[in-house]
Amino acid sequence: MIKIALCDDDKKALPIIAGAAESTFRAQRIHTELQCFLNGEELLKAMEHTHFQIVLLDIDMPGLDGIEVGKRIREGNNNTCIIYVSECENRVFESFAVQPLGFVRKSNFLNDIAAVVQLYIKNCMQDQNVEYIKFSTRNSILTLKSNQIRYIEGSRNYQKIFLTGQQEPMEIKMTMEKLEYLTEPHGFIRIHKGYLVNYLYIQRIQTNHLILQDGITLPIGRSKMGEVKSKFISMLGN
Repeated sequence: MIKIALCDDDKKALPIIAGAAESTFRAQRIHTELQCFLNGEELLKAMEHTHFQIVLLDIDMPGLDGIEVGKRIREGNNNTCIIYVSECENRVFESFAVQPLGFVRKSNFLNDIAAVVQLYIKNCMQDQNVEYIKFSTRNSILTLKSNQIRYIEGSRNYQKIFLTGQQEPMEIKMTMEKLEYLTEPHGFIRIHKGYLVNYLYIQRIQTNHLILQDGITLPIGRSKMGEVKSKFISMLGN
């Protein structure tokens, strides 16, 4: 079962696009739960508490257009597949800024959506078993793949999340205690009052510190050494 959001300001087009999209996925034996929205504001509000694997998004809409909505989705959600469904072919290159999975022309919907579904199966279905962590902030929900997070560093009111492949960390306003509770089921170890580490990225544990696979050294609290080693060995065994 995958959750799909469809956003289009054309009330007449919504049920037609929704039915065709569901039929195309069903033909590939993929069950869907599809929710419709008439504008980008409604969609973004829903995404604060619902994770959609796919967003089917019109471009030409009043208020926030589809390109702007896509950019806002990308600000806090890197794993949703965005598929543009539009006749605005002149804005295809502009849409690349949000790295869409594909572009479906309304005038050729059935053929285009079939090709995009095949692309989704090939490139994205493998991510269905990936675990996600939802970080609730004051204004939104940040959804990240658990195996994408290397470690979290405490920094007073705002904690820093270090992601693989990104040099600059993301900042989130949550206490380390709450983050520990949230991430522990996903293989994170509290090695110090100021650090939570994903065990997948630990290369070796030394006397008073550990070394990550990329060479970064992080301190281990004096009272936590035994606990850190025990948890790490246990997680490796699982």
